[in-house]
Amino acid sequence: MKNLKILAATVFVGIGVAITYFYFEYAVRHSTEYVWHDLFNTDSRRLLVLPLSIALTLLYFGAQHIFDPKSEKQESHGLGSAPPPSVVNFIKIIGIGFLSLLAGASLGPEAILVPACILLGQYAGKNFLGNSKPAINLLGAAGFIALLAAFFNSFAVGVLSLLLIKKQMGAKLTPLLIAVGIVASGSTAIVLGRLKNSAYVALPHYDWSIDMSTIFILAALGFAGCAMTYGLSTIHDISAAAVSRLTGRGQWWLRGLVAAAGLSALYLLGGSLVQFTGNDSIGPMLKQSASLGFWGLAWIFIMKLFAISWSKASGYRGGLVFPTVFAASVIIAIAKLYVHDINLIYALIVVMGGAVIADSRLKILL
Repeated sequence: MKNLKILAATVFVGIGVAITYFYFEYAVRHSTEYVWHDLFNTDSRRLLVLPLSIALTLLYFGAQHIFDPKSEKQESHGLGSAPPPSVVNFIKIIGIGFLSLLAGASLGPEAILVPACILLGQYAGKNFLGNSKPAINLLGAAGFIALLAAFFNSFAVGVLSLLLIKKQMGAKLTPLLIAVGIVASGSTAIVLGRLKNSAYVALPHYDWSIDMSTIFILAALGFAGCAMTYGLSTIHDISAAAVSRLTGRGQWWLRGLVAAAGLSALYLLGGSLVQFTGNDSIGPMLKQSASLGFWGLAWIFIMKLFAISWSKASGYRGGLVFPTVFAASVIIAIAKLYVHDINLIYALIVVMGGAVIADSRLKILL
């Protein structure tokens, strides 16, 4: 009977995560599009990037200072950490995270949505199953699994994330945990199907055949992924030192001004492809890669690493995984200038795999 209650609560969590993900992503995407592109047309009127970034960043830092002062001088780490489960904490995570991404942070939603969805699961466990800590943690894991299924719009990815749960949390793959993973992924996938959701990062289809030359190229791309993470870590350290020197223990508005000034300068130097998380820029970047050439793509890659690092070091909320996917895609675009038939999906998996391997030592992405 208890296991049935857990699975019933898991369905509730899966539905809640699907709704949370869909409407958060919808709000960020459409608000950013409206404010930055439609209302102020920063694609054409590039100098407006500076005042708009300053105004929105001050709004974000001000809201954080008022509603969540404990987090205002902390960087956004890894996939985020979930506070005690409550409706107020859920709203804080979602609301402040939304303002950070709207302000133009070159970060992803994962460090916002992961703690929010884990919290949602824990809240469900607390209310449906009492104060049983194992049950609360199990439902928290269900929230994480459901979110992975939502990000990639894939039931299979959600189930496979059980392996990540096992590695990151040291959990044993018990029959109950596997059942929770299946139910959480399935309920999320069904709801998102009804909402006509698409994957957070849309990639083109490629031929899945593989040969020895492909393996050699993929090995080189794996090393490039490792180097990318080391470069990101080094640039982050430089950015953090610069932010500390410029702001000291200054007021929230000073930190906001410094954060916005640095980020907008990078966006003006790097161009519109460098802006924001980068998931919507992968397709346009790949289409323009031939005209951009090696040096143009290399410049975008460097500016993106600086934008990611500065966003993290200066106090914006968000994660590094999805913006790093854009940087990895730039590496692949450079390789495709010389080897045209690279399978983008294989290549992206390998580059990000190399990045994660390097991160096991550097601890900057996850």
